[in-house]
Amino acid sequence: MMMSSLNLNKKTYIYELPYTERKEFCNIIDMNDKWEELGGKYMKIDCATLFKISKAPMRNHSSTDELLTLWGEQNHTILELFTILYEMQHYRAMIILKPFVDPKYHKLIYQGDKTFSNLVKTETGNDLNNEVGNLIKLNTDSNQKRANNLEREVLNTSSKINEHIYSDPSVMFSSAEACTPLITYNELEQATNYWNKENILGKGGFGVVFKGIWKNTAVAIKRLESQKGAEQQFNILEAQRQQSLRELKYLNSCRHDNILSLYGFSIGGEKPCLVYQYMINGSLEDRLQCRQGTKPLTWCIRFKIATGSARGLQFLHGMDKPLIHGDIKSANILLDPYFEPRIGDFGLAREGPLQEYTHVKVSHVHGTRPYLPDEFLRGKKFSTKVDTYSFGVVLFEIATGQRAYDSLRNHKFLKDHVENNDCPISDMADVKAGPDENNVYLSLMTIGKNCVSYKAKDRPEMEQVLRKLDCVMLQEKHQSTIRHSYLPTFQYEMQMRKLSTPSGSYHPQPWLFVNF
Repeated sequence: MMMSSLNLNKKTYIYELPYTERKEFCNIIDMNDKWEELGGKYMKIDCATLFKISKAPMRNHSSTDELLTLWGEQNHTILELFTILYEMQHYRAMIILKPFVDPKYHKLIYQGDKTFSNLVKTETGNDLNNEVGNLIKLNTDSNQKRANNLEREVLNTSSKINEHIYSDPSVMFSSAEACTPLITYNELEQATNYWNKENILGKGGFGVVFKGIWKNTAVAIKRLESQKGAEQQFNILEAQRQQSLRELKYLNSCRHDNILSLYGFSIGGEKPCLVYQYMINGSLEDRLQCRQGTKPLTWCIRFKIATGSARGLQFLHGMDKPLIHGDIKSANILLDPYFEPRIGDFGLAREGPLQEYTHVKVSHVHGTRPYLPDEFLRGKKFSTKVDTYSFGVVLFEIATGQRAYDSLRNHKFLKDHVENNDCPISDMADVKAGPDENNVYLSLMTIGKNCVSYKAKDRPEMEQVLRKLDCVMLQEKHQSTIRHSYLPTFQYEMQMRKLSTPSGSYHPQPWLFVNF
């Protein structure tokens, strides 16, 4: 469409903006992510949609262009966009739209250090000021009306849940989920001393976790929170519902010593809640960082945590239809009084492909960036090998005591830091763990490097990882027995040869046996 063909006496819609000007406009608004302010603050686009738009560069698209397409489908005009840009004081972008709005609005464009009030003091008097104000109000009223309708929908949905959930839990949950005890919100209020801030264990993307005493048992209660605003609330409510369903479904079907136990749930009260077994030693992440004055983990305990976590993960992958956790990280590995690990937070878990398929394609990428492989981030290929990769990064954390992401390192991601570090690999061991008499560190690093192989097909399945960890443990037990048997040096050397490879070559370090 040529510029001259646009009739400025009629409404000119966003979708009528010519390609060249639209592209130039998008380039400007894409700078410094100004589209986020434009879409969120002024166009009132909901958070979920904005998050989807933020992934546009991964699709080789412009975020601003996708935002304009969405807004244009609602029959918004270029003049409305022009007035929004005036509110944003983004005069450079206004200049691009200038030819497509009535000339009487051109005075809105900032000139030197003059203010808007000076610009409109012409023969038009206050007419322009009033008309612009009406335009802005019309746009605001339209968004408010849409928000009000959405708010009513949220309230209707909530009232229906409140009305039916206690009398018939199967309204929202299948029979499998309904087997989990339904706990009243009032019980959980009393269990946490009415959500006392002193009982907060941590905060996540969807809510706050409290410690509580329920039926004389220590529990961890995740109270799901929603953000302010009708549209945000509606999207958060749906996301919470999906997360709750996944947690209920999978934690009920995955009973295992290394999987976090779910005690019950509460939906229908003021806020939905999930009730878990309380893990007194907190998360692996917190213990590796010695938070809240905790003592460092020894190499023996670290190896125990690594093996238990691998056992829980291979159990998930070994089900009739593999269950992929999707968010394996040190923060989601919790420790009981005996430092036995339990995998928690199944909010992103999904069923994986059957054996005849290598992966499934997903529409959205969720998880924690430093723990995710390239084929998932870029190609959206979801498989058990995603969990294997994440577990490899966790092994690096256990071995080095460093965080998966650290902005102060040259290589911010721990995986890159390990693979590109110039110093000897032995120098990266966490000194806080004490003496490493059994070569646990090198074993963990070797297995970890196999787990984070760039190609998914080169990574081992978790069953193989567990087998190798068990093999290392057996080697250590054998060596420990030999070292303490007071055999002469010659006999000790001969015994070591028997425990060596079939060729008879002598490899005293057990990590050298770890080959996939």
